[in-house]
Amino acid sequence: MPILPKPFVAALSLVTLAALAASLDGEPAPSGVGRHPLANQAEARFFEIFTRETSPSDAALRDLMTAYYVDPGDARTSLLLGLNHLWLAAEGDRTDPRVIENLYLAERFLARSAEQNPDDLRMPSWLVPARMSLATIEQDDERVAALGREMVEAYASDPNFHSFVVGQQAFSAPRDSERFLFGLKAMRDTGECLDQDDPTCHNHPHWPHNQEAFLVFAADFELKAGDVDRARALLEQTRRIPEFPTWPYRDVVDERLAGLEVRAAAYANADPDDDPASLFTGDHRASCQACHRTK
Repeated sequence: MPILPKPFVAALSLVTLAALAASLDGEPAPSGVGRHPLANQAEARFFEIFTRETSPSDAALRDLMTAYYVDPGDARTSLLLGLNHLWLAAEGDRTDPRVIENLYLAERFLARSAEQNPDDLRMPSWLVPARMSLATIEQDDERVAALGREMVEAYASDPNFHSFVVGQQAFSAPRDSERFLFGLKAMRDTGECLDQDDPTCHNHPHWPHNQEAFLVFAADFELKAGDVDRARALLEQTRRIPEFPTWPYRDVVDERLAGLEVRAAAYANADPDDDPASLFTGDHRASCQACHRTK
């Protein structure tokens, strides 16, 4: 295994498609009026692969690039191209420096989609992590800080949608830091939306286990914050979700419930190196699939 520069490894930990769990199904059907048939075909292929594969795949890229060629003005095709490359970067081989190619391509297509559809206010949760990862690799600290502020601004405009990425970017901060506490509050506030009529907060065909993944991540936050009882309640709530029995990662709930005190103690001691990874940080490979895999 090659030894990679620390900025490269750190940058990859920023990449996540977890935020995709918040609303691709909230749009018109893929076969909506005005789209080229190849765009509809490519989209169906992308989701067929994305929700069923156990590892990142480029199998949909040929169809998506064909759709892009025949209609480069389709903002949704650009979006899916960007997300496919972001998936490859997030869950691909992190020992391979060529993964940076997927980051650049993800940023390119996501930025194009944002230009084509400026009313899509979800875009920061996909575009900012890609740009932040690239800025981290390039050791551009000012750019990283500016992008962090941009993400906070996006969160203010739509807390339910953007809270997940805010949380993902804050989780590794010291638990008594302003940054971590902001992420904790964002997760807690959004947790209250599970009973609201907001597609961001529910399970849908394209993100069949959104609620389960969110609640486990929220429980990880609570454990790091030292609130074992709140973490236990969130994990028990996860078990009551109707789709839970089919969630491919349901074993992480049992694992956490069996070791709540141990995990909380590891977060509480003075050694950050023994902190348990959350469901969406560190080397965990479920960053995208925790919400999206159907089996």
